[in-house]
Amino acid sequence: MAEAPATKRLWKLLGNVLVAILALVVSGDALTGESRAADGLRISNRLSPKNARRPLRPETRFIVLHTTEGAQAGSLDKVRRRGETHYFVTTGGTVFRIIDRARIATHAGRSMWDALRNIDNYAIGIEVVGNYNRDITEAQYAALRELLRQLKSVYRLPDDRVLTHSMVAYGRPNRFQRSDHRGRKRCGMVFARPDVRRKLGLTAGPDRDPDVDAGRLVIADRLLYNSLFTRGRPGAVAASPPPAESPVPAAEEASAISRDQTAWYIAREKYDSPTTTYILPDGKRLRGDEIEDWSTLPQGTRVLVGEEEDESLADLFREIGRDGNTARDLAGDAFDRATTIYFFRDGLVRTGRDLSTAGQTRTLLDRLPAGTRVLVGYVYGGYVKSSRPPSSIAGVKWNYPSTFYRFPNGRIVSGDGIDDSGIPVRTLIFYQN
Repeated sequence: MAEAPATKRLWKLLGNVLVAILALVVSGDALTGESRAADGLRISNRLSPKNARRPLRPETRFIVLHTTEGAQAGSLDKVRRRGETHYFVTTGGTVFRIIDRARIATHAGRSMWDALRNIDNYAIGIEVVGNYNRDITEAQYAALRELLRQLKSVYRLPDDRVLTHSMVAYGRPNRFQRSDHRGRKRCGMVFARPDVRRKLGLTAGPDRDPDVDAGRLVIADRLLYNSLFTRGRPGAVAASPPPAESPVPAAEEASAISRDQTAWYIAREKYDSPTTTYILPDGKRLRGDEIEDWSTLPQGTRVLVGEEEDESLADLFREIGRDGNTARDLAGDAFDRATTIYFFRDGLVRTGRDLSTAGQTRTLLDRLPAGTRVLVGYVYGGYVKSSRPPSSIAGVKWNYPSTFYRFPNGRIVSGDGIDDSGIPVRTLIFYQN
């Protein structure tokens, strides 16, 4: 006699709970209120509401270091709310656990290292209160050094697998950069410095960018690139040490547009965001989404960058009229591939290959209507059915934060927000390669 669907779901739930408990025991991150190792490292739980819904990470290849670029209280609230890191290191040296280290945290966004994309699925993220070009406190050095020592030991990671967010983040083509490029983030740049790494117990770091070397990415910010990969090499020019004063939130620092600094150079991909403000020399203020001709911004225009948006939807989905005007603007050379998905405002969903193979739809691809959203580097999984559950389509990625479900009403939900027992009929699923 066949089991009832409710019984099957119960057994599946129990199995998932057992796997999660075993993973937590193995990882050593049992959900205690506070743990204090004999060496003095203190780790307190400030678990994100998303923690329980996050899937287990298939493997751990890297540790990625971040700097908050903002004040401690606001940054802690943000990463907890969004589940954007595994550990958070305060200026006083306290370490908060945000997402259990066995699970996926969404800290790296669009990322690549040595051809491996979406580093979130393979890395532990550590958020350190501070600024990308300023030194951290001695208390932070002590806590971070011990945390790294323990994590490297547990996962058997060499020092050159401890990376910075600025090393792995990459950008898509835009008005200022015509190719996929390294330089989307400066986050964590200070942790590439040899003297800082030595104080953290790291004897080595990456001396090259494998994706730039292989031609997968181009260098968009030469100064940043040299800071990450060339300092310490014979003949390299050493940068001045960052000032030792307390970190200053990046949002409080205004940078000015000049002959050498474009809007993109200052604000990166937030250059056209509504949270970025441009203050012209005459005092007029404009939001990033209000500027049409970027060549008319006068030198001396100050740029204020607001709080970073959630990278899940805002970063992965691009929109015609907001992020560019053509398919190539948004997807580059991948505009007509099967792994580029187009979401039209009338509900039509097609891949670039589908649109490019027929005359009528080819015309549509050449002139995409405003509001069309584009997702690059994804598999069109098709419809979820009772006989075709998400796990049979996307495998273990069915509930990854980087997997997306499009409901019949057009609403898009990430994998860590989906309930596989109540997915509406004619829901589409899309997952990363």
